[in-house]
Amino acid sequence: MTRRIACCLAPALLAAAAFPEIRHDEARQTWTLTSGTAEYRLRLQNQSVYLEYFGPFGKPAWKTPQADVAGLVEGRPVLPAELELKTLAAHGDDLRLGFRHRALPLQIEMHYRAWGDTGTFTRRIRLTNTGGSALRVESLPELAWRLPPADYDLTCLWGGWGQERQVLTEPLRAGRRSLVSTRGRSTSLYSPWFALLDKSRGVRYAAQFAYSGNWRMDFERLPATGATPLSGAELAVSLGTVFDFEGALTLPPGASRELPQVAFTTSDGDLDDLANQLHRYQRRYVFPDTPTNNPRLVQFNSWYPFPGRMTVQEMMRCADLAAEIGAEVFVLDAGWYNKKDWSRELGDYEADPVAFPNGIQELSRHVHSRGMKFGIWVEIENVGAGSRLFQQHPEWLLTLNGKPIRRGERSMLDFSKPEVRRWARGVVDRLVRDYQLEWIKIDYNIDIGDQFDPPSPAERSGAVLLDHILNYYAWLDEVRAAHPRLVIENCSSGGLRFDLGILSHTHTTWLSDMVSPLPSLQLAYGCTLEFAPEVCNHWMVGDTDRGHVDLAKPPEWWDFMFRVPMNGQYGISSRVFDWNDALRKRAAENVALYKRLRPVIMGADVYHLTPPPPNQNPTGWMAIQYVSPDRKRSVVMAYRLGQSPGERTFQLRGLDPALTYRVSGGQTLPIDSLTIKLPAEWRTAVIEIEGARPNP
Repeated sequence: MTRRIACCLAPALLAAAAFPEIRHDEARQTWTLTSGTAEYRLRLQNQSVYLEYFGPFGKPAWKTPQADVAGLVEGRPVLPAELELKTLAAHGDDLRLGFRHRALPLQIEMHYRAWGDTGTFTRRIRLTNTGGSALRVESLPELAWRLPPADYDLTCLWGGWGQERQVLTEPLRAGRRSLVSTRGRSTSLYSPWFALLDKSRGVRYAAQFAYSGNWRMDFERLPATGATPLSGAELAVSLGTVFDFEGALTLPPGASRELPQVAFTTSDGDLDDLANQLHRYQRRYVFPDTPTNNPRLVQFNSWYPFPGRMTVQEMMRCADLAAEIGAEVFVLDAGWYNKKDWSRELGDYEADPVAFPNGIQELSRHVHSRGMKFGIWVEIENVGAGSRLFQQHPEWLLTLNGKPIRRGERSMLDFSKPEVRRWARGVVDRLVRDYQLEWIKIDYNIDIGDQFDPPSPAERSGAVLLDHILNYYAWLDEVRAAHPRLVIENCSSGGLRFDLGILSHTHTTWLSDMVSPLPSLQLAYGCTLEFAPEVCNHWMVGDTDRGHVDLAKPPEWWDFMFRVPMNGQYGISSRVFDWNDALRKRAAENVALYKRLRPVIMGADVYHLTPPPPNQNPTGWMAIQYVSPDRKRSVVMAYRLGQSPGERTFQLRGLDPALTYRVSGGQTLPIDSLTIKLPAEWRTAVIEIEGARPNP
């Protein structure tokens, strides 16, 4: 008998009530969470809970139930057999299982949730020490699977500054494959995201960690015994927090701690089908929204033409030209408070009286008079060694061996301290009020690492960075609540802290400090694989990273530069005051094109129609297709790269076979393919596709 349940259960665990998302099979003692076409099935066995099946709905169950928890506390294993189920609560799409460790004074609550029809689930772990002395949690990854025997391919995203999110796919061989991030920023080396392909069953799995600090993921296959091939070995998978010093988390007596959340999904489609399920979850349930940035604003940013130095006259001139080409928000980047060295003076957010003798208010009024919104840059978590804040409040900083941690000219504030959050909130409130801000760009430019003095000298907590990040998230939420129309842009030396955790508290994220058009193709590809495109923010800068555009090059090259960053939120940061009339006209036309495309791009399923291009010297073609949720509109962004033929046919995805489609220019399109011709390398085509009528 199958029932749908919602209740807190006594040890018998048999009471039930009707809710649609979680099914309880009383006879088999299974609980099935369903989201879209995916299901996650847990089974009670000897008062322990195992993962019986995770995959597409309706597929055969695994031969053997597997673990979905694995860890080590006080040297003792944390595995399903060591955990006795004591309580269970199910409400709609929400399942909470309460366990008692059979040998330790440790309670573990596992909170599972199915997210609508997205095909995505999440899990969060809460630990409670019920004993009289501290517990050391050596390891307890937020995600820990043991997947059935098969041959597996791993897809991950890697790359440091300027090379973020390069796509790597490789077979998993014998032994352990580990990706570890301990620089203090979640995506400084790798992304906390992976996809797996079970090549035997044609099933894919993906997971994404919602945390902005240190983490690790492991994939381990041990050779089977005897004559059994490696494909007969199970795959152990884990993804979770790395605590300070790569050591243990200390849980004091009576204390509870909730760990960051992990999201995961499965599909029997291809990698884009899998990624789109996470994208739908992201946009429906994770990304906050503000009407100010809907539709996504076209920005002009001051940084690349004026890195750290500017005057009000230069900024007003840029604002005039930005308004002429169609920009909707003007963002004053770093250095506006600068007197000698903007990095050393970080934290003293007062306008440079030489560059802005009448204050930033003069520029703000001018920008608003040109019909644009106004924004400004801060780096609120860090302070410069030459700032008043650094001298006055060294006790606010993260320390190691009793001294503030220095990274170049910067040190980092500790947001677990209430006085730090009050100061930071006061800064933002003042800037929003005095400068009439609608946009704030919050940067973060250091790798703080993983070693910190604990709050108490008696014992390392292991959670200094974790506590900072969770309090920073809470502070961001306070700012959004106080200023609901303020757009908060996340940035970290480009895309070095760009993850599901921080994206649940900000509105858009700067994709990369690499702005040259050729590497930007790879950056757009990787970002739109991991994230829904509406949070991937990038700009057209020019032929150099100082914003110079070669006026002698053909207009079609200008179009290429303008259109490479159109794969998400879009902006310009260039020496517009050096442009001739022809380039300004071309810029205005491309901004208008983006405004026409953005209603499709911002809510789209994304299909990558070509393999990923390399970061350097890309060749061939790259194409990305965007399809609206109702499948009535689509956009194809195609780029002809180096050493490429002049024509390429693309197999289209996601369209409705019941509709006839009309493409740009009016011709009717077969729904399966699209041939694009471009006369030269480094050219681009933007194809708009619209459902015209039902097929006869």
